[in-house]
This record gives sequence, structure tokens and C-alpha cells, in this order.
Amino acid sequence: MVSANPKDELRPLSKDEIDHILTPEVSESIGAILISFDKNKIILGAMNPVYSEVKKINNQLKEKFKIQTEIKTISAEEFEKWFDQTDHSKQNNFNSSNNENELKFEKVSIKENSPEKYSLPETNVETDFEPIIKEDNEEEAKTTVGELLEKTNIEPDNIAENETFEFDFFEEEEEEDDDNSDIIDDSALLATDDPVVSAVGQILSACGRLKASDIHVEPMEDKMRVRYRIDGVLKEIYSLPKAKSKAISSRLKVMSKLDIAEKRLPQDGRIRCSINKIISDFRVSTLPGKWGEKIVMRSLQSDTSMLQLEKLITYKHELEMVRSMGSSPYGIFIVVGPTGSGKSTTLFSILNERNTPDVNISTVEDPVEYTLGGVHQVQVIREKGLDFSRALRSLMRQDPDIILVGETRDKETAQTAMEAALTGHMVFTTLHANDTATAITRLAEMGCPPYLVGSSVIGVMAQRLIRKVCTKCCRTVKADPNKHSSYIKHGIQEFYEANVIDLQNTNIDHASVCKFCNGTGYKGRLGIYEVMRVNDPIRELIMKSSTADVIREYSYKNGVKSLLLYGLDLVKDKLTTIDEVERVCLLEDDSNDI
Repeated sequence: MVSANPKDELRPLSKDEIDHILTPEVSESIGAILISFDKNKIILGAMNPVYSEVKKINNQLKEKFKIQTEIKTISAEEFEKWFDQTDHSKQNNFNSSNNENELKFEKVSIKENSPEKYSLPETNVETDFEPIIKEDNEEEAKTTVGELLEKTNIEPDNIAENETFEFDFFEEEEEEDDDNSDIIDDSALLATDDPVVSAVGQILSACGRLKASDIHVEPMEDKMRVRYRIDGVLKEIYSLPKAKSKAISSRLKVMSKLDIAEKRLPQDGRIRCSINKIISDFRVSTLPGKWGEKIVMRSLQSDTSMLQLEKLITYKHELEMVRSMGSSPYGIFIVVGPTGSGKSTTLFSILNERNTPDVNISTVEDPVEYTLGGVHQVQVIREKGLDFSRALRSLMRQDPDIILVGETRDKETAQTAMEAALTGHMVFTTLHANDTATAITRLAEMGCPPYLVGSSVIGVMAQRLIRKVCTKCCRTVKADPNKHSSYIKHGIQEFYEANVIDLQNTNIDHASVCKFCNGTGYKGRLGIYEVMRVNDPIRELIMKSSTADVIREYSYKNGVKSLLLYGLDLVKDKLTTIDEVERVCLLEDDSNDI
């Protein structure tokens, strides 16, 4: 206790006083240990820092000694190792002088005329919570890690956090990379005299330059048109002769390793090619039609630089909710939305934040879009019988911590994922639904029992992608009370309007077209989100098999921001336009939402 006498203020804190509160029995029951202390601060290590009993002990220490306290997170292995080394089970008194493994204290010399500071022997507080234990012969006790390092001739003092070491058991050999064996280089695509091969090469290479997400190669009655989905909107770029449509389709099927003789059934394949020294992956789908086979190619982005939640989610409230649910130790987090709405990007951004060496992450995808180092990714092969449900059952025997299921399509996959969540695993998955409330009823329609849905699902997020307005050429419009009364109620007094130019108009002065957005009025995309945490009241509604309307009404009344409201906030902040929000959101009930 700090005395009112100034001379007593310099008295160093005694460990016996701390041990009177944090006894060995208390340490074992709450999972907390003493890391270090001095006259200014006490640092505790706890396996669960938010545990109420840990907070109670922390408050007792703070109130008794009137100094600052701090709780740091430690793993169960670190706590058990510390507890075993201190040999509490063989002692009745933690500070007994007869204890063979007595915890030693060292007096640390600091500035002259300053009070003495007592702490545990020098230890890395962030990564190593083991106090130095002395034996009778004064030799430092060896750990298993230390013995392993001795065999590699590595000094333990030079170990960096999360560092691993290689053993020289094998001679260096160049291993052939099977993944790169089927890459078609640009010399076979562009540097050729064959007009069909060259045309296909130009079609694929333009996808990267236009930053398109999909390529649509579609034969029509009089031509073959090639469209690109740029910022979520299809644009026709090329028009090819009808006579070459079959040759181009055959060339694409050959590159995708598909059967060129089969023209009556849909087929799925994949193209890997190197264009301008950049490896590009495309998922290929063919579908027979009246005028021939339509081929759609989805560009699979392997760039992980965008896998950051703060770059995707604009507003802090929704960002913190997603991070909170994404860091949960168990449960299911579901992301819903249409095809191409960025669901996989969001989930991989969460995985990217949790991807550390001490966490085992496995994914089941169709196809594998992003490649994350340290994550085991399984490609679904339905022809061989490897579907989502079978792969998920196998993953349960792989000691997983986090599982990502690319898409939940049937009852078996959904039920297996929920059972995994109930047994202590964190599961991320996607689902096709319009909003968060309909995602719950969608699971019920699959045949999942309400008790299983309510006890396993911890949160649902719906999302869409909209285009960002081009700030170089947009116009500012003041809200008209007669036309925009609902938007004025939302606080929108003025907003941006995109300057869209019809490039097909021959009277347009192309010199005046915005070079930044090429006259489209938009440049880039951003997401709108609806995040719902499944709390106890919503869980009760799920147990009662309530309809989507009931769940939606309750969630909106209790702070869940709808997709429309999120989009109008973006309009208010002049990041997009009202027309763009109306393009992806339902406005029938806008009077109730706004």
C-alpha cells in the first residue's frame, strides 16, 4: 500500500504482497501468472484476458497498490510450461525457501538516486513468458526447443519471432513446378501468324488492360461480339466476323482442355497463360445456344494486396463488427450476395488477418481464386467425387482451426459446416441470398433444423459492389425537395451526378471526353454492406422459425444498417451516385428505410 509519507513512496513493491492476492491456487484457477513488476506497473499474463475472474484479480492489485496494471495474452502451452517448471503441485508455499525450483529475482540497477526496480529475470514479455529457473548446480534448464536448436548450431539468443529453420538433411535439387507446366506463354498467343490464335490472344490480353472481371464471347446471328465486365457493367469492345466464330470457340476450348467435339452439353475448364510476363488465370464456362456456344471467362485475381478489410469496408462501425465476428474462436460467419459481389474477397481478407503460423487454416473452393501462403487450399473436383461436403468431412480430420467453405449449396454441406462450428471450429462460407434475414431462411429451406442454425451461426453479412463516381468530370447537384424528398430526409442536401457520355454518338467531341474514366462517369468500385450479428433475441426468432420479414424488421430496429442506408451514406459522402445505389438496391420500401 502506498503510504502518505513521502519517504515511503520510494519503497519498492514486494512480491510477497502480490503473492498474497495472486496465490498459486488462484493462478491455476483463473489461468493467469505474474510476468513482471516494479514500483510503477504490474504485468500479468492470462490465457483469457477478458475472463471476469482475471479482471477481478487485476482490479484488486490495482486498488491495493495504487499503480498501473496490464494484462497480456499468453497461450495455454506457455501457461502450462510455466506452471510445470514452478512445480506448484509439490509445494504448499510458493515462496518457500526450501523449494528446489524457487523463482529467482534479480535486482536491476537503474539511474543513480532512483528507487530500485524488481522484475523477473530478463525475458521477452511479448513472446516468452518463462521465468529463468535455476537448478542446484546453477545450470540453466534446457527446453525442448533449446535441444533442437543445439542440433542446428543456432544460438537461442538469435531467434526471431515466428522464425523457422531449415535442416540440411537433403541436397538442394530443382523441383519441377507442376502448376507452371500448363502455362501458355505470350509467344504462342501474340507472336503468331495465325489470325485466330492472334485474335484469342488479343481478347485475353485486353482483359488485364481493361481491368475486367469477366469476358463474354458470344456468337450472334450476324457476328461474334466480345464484351468485358468493367466495374460491374458489361461493355462491348470487339465485334468479330461470324465466319470465324466456330474457330475462335474451338481455340478457346483447346486452351481450356475441353472436348472440342462436344457442342451440345455445357463444359467447364480453366486457362493459364502468361501475357507480358504476368500469369493470368481464367475460369471457362461454355453453354450451347441458338447461334453457337457462348463462352464466359472469369478472371481469377491472385493479387493479395487488396485483401485488407479497411480497404473494402468504408465505415468503422461495420468494419469493427466484421473483425469482431471474424476473430471469434468458433461459429459460422456467412457472407451473402449475387455472383461477382466480392464475397470471396471479403472472406479472404478476414483469413489474411488471421493467417499466422499458430493457426491451421484450410479452404474448400471451386475454383481457387486467391493464393494465401500458409493456407491449405482444396480445389473441388466433382468428376472425381470430390465435392464440398466430402472435402469438408475430410478437413475435420486435419486438425483445423479455421475452415472456409467456398459455397454452401446443399443440406449436407450446410449441416456438416454447422456441426464443425459446434465442435470448436471457426467456419466461413458464402450463400446465395438477397440480404442477411433471407440467409437465415435460406438455410431453413435447405432442411437445416432451427436449433442447429441458431446455435452455430454468429453473424451474417450481405454485400454488393457499386461503381465510384469519377471526381474528375462529375457534376454537383443540389437536392430538389419535390424530387428528392426521401434523400433530404437522410441528410443529403447535394450529391454528385456522373457525366456519362455515349461514345457511339458521332457528334461527340472525343477530345473533351474525360481521360480518367473514358466517358463512363465512374472509375473503380466499392462495397455496400449489411452486417447482422446473431444475438440472443435474433437467435430466439430463429428457434421459433420466424420469417425473413420478422427477422429483418427486428434487426433494422436494433441498429442494423440496410444495404440502401449504407449506399445513401456513400452518396452523402460523395463517393458514388444515387443512380448507382438504385441500380443494386431495392427501393420499394425506401420510405421505411430512410
